[in-house]
Amino acid sequence: MMTERQKIIAHKIAIQSAKNKLKRIPGIAVLELYEEDENLALNECYSIYYDSFGYDQKPYSRLSYKSPEEKVCSWIIDTMNLKEHREYYYFCGLWSKIEMVDLVCAVSFLWREDHGFLLVDIDFSRILECGLDSRDEEHFLIDIWEK
Repeated sequence: MMTERQKIIAHKIAIQSAKNKLKRIPGIAVLELYEEDENLALNECYSIYYDSFGYDQKPYSRLSYKSPEEKVCSWIIDTMNLKEHREYYYFCGLWSKIEMVDLVCAVSFLWREDHGFLLVDIDFSRILECGLDSRDEEHFLIDIWEK
């Protein structure tokens, strides 16, 4: 059981970690960073997605693990229908609201950094996730969940 002091320290570390990660991402403008319960609609949307997701679920799209990075990046942008100068919620340990200022630069960095990322459309209509997954170890996967 964590003491109150340990909880405060863990909370501050999570916020600083998210801020540090966001600062490193080229091609985005950070509009807002939400603490754990500051955006309840976003938390609820993600919870519904997470609860409905199963490992037997077929991905929305897949691409060979051997594909060059440029192809992966264009596949992500096209499949997820990402747009430059559009706002998204981005999960970086905490939720943040970002604008994709330079789409190719941002997606390339996000992919290279973590081999996957999670976005939510600003109107909560879609959750977009790409990455590596145990469902198919020979392909990169994209999952799109629409309300």
